[in-house]
Amino acid sequence: MVRLQLPDPALRDTKYLASQERLVMMVRLHWAIMLPILAQTLGAVLLALVVNIALAMQDVETSLVTTLLWYFALFMILRMLWKIADWHFDHLMITDKRLLKVSGIVFRKVQTMPLSKITDLTYNRDPLGRLLGYGEFVVESAGQDQALSKISFLPRPDRLYLTLVDMTFGGGPSPAGGD
Repeated sequence: MVRLQLPDPALRDTKYLASQERLVMMVRLHWAIMLPILAQTLGAVLLALVVNIALAMQDVETSLVTTLLWYFALFMILRMLWKIADWHFDHLMITDKRLLKVSGIVFRKVQTMPLSKITDLTYNRDPLGRLLGYGEFVVESAGQDQALSKISFLPRPDRLYLTLVDMTFGGGPSPAGGD
């Protein structure tokens, strides 16, 4: 069996770091970010299947309708695969100097915020996030609105929060072993 091995983003994206910058932590967004696209794809496939079965049971000429529905389901499956690949290549990097969010497959986008500009860090976790293990950061900085003002679906948010607080404001407790 042939196994598809995708390149490791950690090795590829260290080129965005300055020569004296040290990578402290890198995380991919939590898999729960994919739940809506998975539900939409499943819904499209089930819709095509149910309509196909219902029309076949009524002995109705269904070639155009079912063909269009199956093409729509195929489109949704391809869309889901693209979103999964996009999720694989997107990640958040925390260095000793900056916060970086790298995204995109074909066109790479690198958003940065110097840690010295962070004035406030809010950490939110809704009930589903607590259950599945993700959270959201709201980062406020001195000056204008920043590109990284809200970062959702962060895995291990407790550890990330403690790391960022310690690096930004100093004196924070060391990260705990679990969430």
